[in-house]
Amino acid sequence: MIRKLLALLGLVAALDACTGPPPPAQVDAFQGIYNSTSAGVPSDVQATLRPPVGIIFSENVERYIGYIKDANEYWGKVVPASLTNTVVMADTDPTYFAGRMLAMLKRHFPDAQRIHDFREAVSTGKKGVVLIDIRLKGMEPYGDRTTKVDIDAYFFDAAMNPVSKLSGHGEFKVPYASADAGVQKSIDQAVAQLDGKISAFVH
Repeated sequence: MIRKLLALLGLVAALDACTGPPPPAQVDAFQGIYNSTSAGVPSDVQATLRPPVGIIFSENVERYIGYIKDANEYWGKVVPASLTNTVVMADTDPTYFAGRMLAMLKRHFPDAQRIHDFREAVSTGKKGVVLIDIRLKGMEPYGDRTTKVDIDAYFFDAAMNPVSKLSGHGEFKVPYASADAGVQKSIDQAVAQLDGKISAFVH
């Protein structure tokens, strides 16, 4: 049960010489999507987004979703079904992150639609784009027992130029014997913080 918990969260690569899929490497938020890097985008500056709006998830989000899927499949073959920790599986369900983000963004931009890239944004007549990136640091059972989630939202104007970066942070210190690692709690905090910043900076 402990092995299942740690593997699903990507918090450790091994227990008792058992290894699972390694956590994905973090890449630049614009990799494979935009012909530039995200490093020069100013943070917390005013931005105007005209409808219709497109929502793009970064390579890191796609890798996060793929990693959880691979970990579930791997440990499903290694750990007996009777020992499966359904609590942690629910806590790390990547559809939770996607659902919370899309619901929050649609409150601000009711016409927003998820798209794959900027080519699709242009071909479908989008006048603004929000690119969502995620950075997740899992709790360390023998070290820092804090799960941390950072969500970055990059806002692109009608010319498809990045004009502002807004960020939300959430974290949860995991108590010993906890059934989950607070991934959803951390996501909720980060989304709420980002929600407030969009209200303040994006018009």
